[in-house]
Amino acid sequence: MMNRYKKDVWIDTHKVHLMCLLASGMFRNRLCSEPDLLAITLSLLPTRYSNVEKGCINLSYLSLLLKWFRQTFTLNPSLPYEECPDPQALLERRLASLSARNHQELTHLFLLILRSLQLFCRLVLSLQPIPLKPPSAKGKAAGTSPPKKSQEMSKSSSPKVSPGTKRPAEGRNIKGGKKAKRKEKKEEEEEEEEKSVSSGGQKPKNSKRRSVASKVSYKEESNSDGDGDEEEERLSEEEFQATSEEDSEDSERGVKSTKGKKTKRKSEAKGKNSKGSVAPKRKSGGGKKQIKDEEEEEDDEEEGIVNNGTKKSGEKKEGPGVDEWLEVYLEKTSSWVCVHVEKGVGMPHLCSQNATAPVTYVVSVDGDGFLKDLGRKYDPTWMTSSRKRRIDDEWWKETLEPFLGPEDERDIKEEKELQNKLLNKPLPISIGEYKNHPLYALKRHLLKYEAIYPPTATTLGYCRGEPVYSRDCVHTLHSRDTWLKEARTVRLGEEPYKMVKGFSNRSRKARMMAELKEENDLPLFGEWQTEEYQPPIAVDGKVPRNDYGNVYLFKPCMLPVGCVHLQLPNLHRVARKLNLDAAPAVTGFDFHGGYSHAVTDGYIVCEEHEEVLRAAWVEEQELQKQKEKEKKEKRAISNWTLLVKGLLIRERLKQRYGKKTHGLGTLAHGDDAGGFSSDEDLVEDGSNGSKTASETLAMSWPQNRQAEEDGGSGSGLKKKTTKREKRGQQQHLFPFEKV
Repeated sequence: MMNRYKKDVWIDTHKVHLMCLLASGMFRNRLCSEPDLLAITLSLLPTRYSNVEKGCINLSYLSLLLKWFRQTFTLNPSLPYEECPDPQALLERRLASLSARNHQELTHLFLLILRSLQLFCRLVLSLQPIPLKPPSAKGKAAGTSPPKKSQEMSKSSSPKVSPGTKRPAEGRNIKGGKKAKRKEKKEEEEEEEEKSVSSGGQKPKNSKRRSVASKVSYKEESNSDGDGDEEEERLSEEEFQATSEEDSEDSERGVKSTKGKKTKRKSEAKGKNSKGSVAPKRKSGGGKKQIKDEEEEEDDEEEGIVNNGTKKSGEKKEGPGVDEWLEVYLEKTSSWVCVHVEKGVGMPHLCSQNATAPVTYVVSVDGDGFLKDLGRKYDPTWMTSSRKRRIDDEWWKETLEPFLGPEDERDIKEEKELQNKLLNKPLPISIGEYKNHPLYALKRHLLKYEAIYPPTATTLGYCRGEPVYSRDCVHTLHSRDTWLKEARTVRLGEEPYKMVKGFSNRSRKARMMAELKEENDLPLFGEWQTEEYQPPIAVDGKVPRNDYGNVYLFKPCMLPVGCVHLQLPNLHRVARKLNLDAAPAVTGFDFHGGYSHAVTDGYIVCEEHEEVLRAAWVEEQELQKQKEKEKKEKRAISNWTLLVKGLLIRERLKQRYGKKTHGLGTLAHGDDAGGFSSDEDLVEDGSNGSKTASETLAMSWPQNRQAEEDGGSGSGLKKKTTKREKRGQQQHLFPFEKV
């Protein structure tokens, strides 16, 4: 759940960033339509450009205009940077100084020039929000740690010397006779080399490089010239072994030679290998040529190392690129022409190449503020890898919908050109590019409920031996129940187009009980095997039901003939009282608790019973409201009764068990009259200034009447109490107080 939450937050951040970039582009586009800026720009234009009619404007005119713009306005990155500048005032200062700080300002200035000439143009933006998917932990670790494979490859790519050089001399079992013979050969080769040098030959300047190149060239010759003389191969191997043995002897003696001595020894070994061999002249000339080529390659490799592995100038640059350019509509040719301030006019491929990689969202904003998605035009991987980097197409279309302009002939023609451009592109080469491709499909990428129809569909080509089909031939299949939800039924006598395993609990349990547990038990059908649903007819006031006693109403067209759908709650109770038929309407299914549950909405009744049921339902609702009102009043009265009885019991308890005073008679004639007693009226110090519970009780009912009776009895007057009064007095007593 945490990963899902983080993923949703990341996607929402991607959407918000994308909309912020859209808003920024729309703001800058609106700024380039300000009348004051357009007037200033028009005053800077020469008359030869401002007096041209729109119908005569073509590519050459735009090229000349762009050339004048480059000569007039300069790109000066050293201009002061302002953190919170006024955009309009900043552009005014740039027009006054005829300079721009970066490519973005340069594009805005040229856009002002085009709009001052009343040309219909739009600003194209390559939006670069945060990536749709967060970078993986593996990618981060790979970016921080040095790549081991590259080090291993560099080691393996270095020229290999004979394997005996790295082994200690003690580990070799070489006889002294062979060693002596090789030493004699070596001395003879050294004498021949000295003769050749004294005769006018010069030693190579970089002996180390020459020695390595000579060893590599000999190894390549031995591998490539497999049909040559065995004697030459044997001699070359012996020479390699001689050099390795010489190195091993030095290591045994423990002599520490300097770098110059090492290079000298290697150059001598190279001279022995190249001139002391008994190879024909043709081969020696080829060896020199190979040495030169290998030297040039090594020079290139060293330059690459010095330059920190920088790419060639012809390849695409890394890092942030130019993400803004312009498009101008030419009425003469009825087409859009892209204009890049640095690269030129009419080269859309250069615009996408110089943009920040990868190109994901390309949007244009015209002079009226309307947006248009131009990803198909400028994104070279729009149909393949770019689809994985883009947000859901439905959300993207819904976001751009409020800002789309009215569709006219210009837009219709542009859409056709873009569609033809996509269709004319060659087929993808790799198999991975065919997955979810909008135009092409392979059988291996078909999903569980997908199939190619017709079976004899035209093959558009082949990719590694697999036939490529059009995406229009890929159809989605469904089971009988799923087609019923779409208000379609499978025709009688149709055979399943495909058999798969069912995923429902019922299908799974049926497979477990059967002998063949891996059998495909769910038949699938295509739309060409179905027909529209024919609803049943109601007869004699009875609603036609399914096997479960309800009516399927997934679509409005599935309503039985002669019936109506009443969305009134508890209508079946009224229909049962009136002895009329009403069936619940099933509008869908909800999956929870591991099972599928039907979702009902209203009831299906016959048309002749509609008015009667509606009137009876309204009357039933009135009765229900009256009952609810009476129930509410009864509950309120019972609550008040309970509250009053509780207060009376509380005061009686305080009268009997509270603090005793002088008498109730004198307290009844006090200056102040009190209500019910309260614990807050008692004073902690016991003073008579505040009323006690008995004083308050003397003014209350029915205790005050009882107090008067007690006072009368104290004065000598005796009054008889009847049985009814005694019975009434006993009602206020607790059970343990009754005698």
